[in-house]
Amino acid sequence: MGFFLMVISMLIGIFLIAFGISHRKSNYWRKISIAFGIALVLFAIYLGFPK
Repeated sequence: MGFFLMVISMLIGIFLIAFGISHRKSNYWRKISIAFGIALVLFAIYLGFPK
């Protein structure tokens, strides 16, 4: 379960970062999507560490 959550979180995070970078017209949603994407990527990295 944790592995699949890590992979899904990483993929969604990368997608949101790419979406935020590619849409330069809407400044507000761009910042929100990049911030949320970075948070998801960091969460996936946290899940990847052994506990």
